[in-house]
Amino acid sequence: MELVAHLRLSKQGWIDLAFFGGVPIVLAILSAVLGPYAAVMGGVGAAAYVLALALVPWWLTGIATHLVSARADRRRLPLWLIAAAGAVAAGPFVLLYVHAVNAVAADVWPALDALRPPTFSTAHFKSAALSEGRAIVLWIAFVVIFRETLGWARFAPPPKETGREERFQLSGAEWTAEDDARLRVLIGSGNPPRTIALEMKRTVGGIRARTAKLGLRNNRSADTSAS
Repeated sequence: MELVAHLRLSKQGWIDLAFFGGVPIVLAILSAVLGPYAAVMGGVGAAAYVLALALVPWWLTGIATHLVSARADRRRLPLWLIAAAGAVAAGPFVLLYVHAVNAVAADVWPALDALRPPTFSTAHFKSAALSEGRAIVLWIAFVVIFRETLGWARFAPPPKETGREERFQLSGAEWTAEDDARLRVLIGSGNPPRTIALEMKRTVGGIRARTAKLGLRNNRSADTSAS
């Protein structure tokens, strides 16, 4: 039971691990399997290369999205827009990192240049734009999917603050003999249900239900309902 409780408490941590670790690793594996890198770099080299291009850019985008979400009005902006802004903001840093990784990889595996268009050529910029576009779409999709299916709280707007009465209702406090005695005194003093609810930190509905259960009569109930 303690282990189950611990897992429940750390649910968001497990989701973080799956998002920032599992997702880029799966994408890297697909790239290694479906791409031509293994034929040029070997299995180990291809795995290292695609992991380097998957993990760090994913983490950089996560940092950028966190900064955007911290500054943005998350109650008004949709989650997909926050994710998109974070991905775009991370774009220049990701491109610089990818360029550095490709430069190092080209020194180790010269044949890798044959798989990529010449640097600063039209084909190079077109390829970079397409890669950036796909990365942005994937980032938005996974952020929204994790939020909608797993209840991931990161980057999402904070939960709507409940009203005072709603917070009292959520507490689910049981009625004690002292509470009943206090309720009788407040009703006897002619206080309306809403005033009694605020005084006792309960909902109006809870006050009325308890009043009826105890067989008490509050002459101000009708006036309060009308107001």
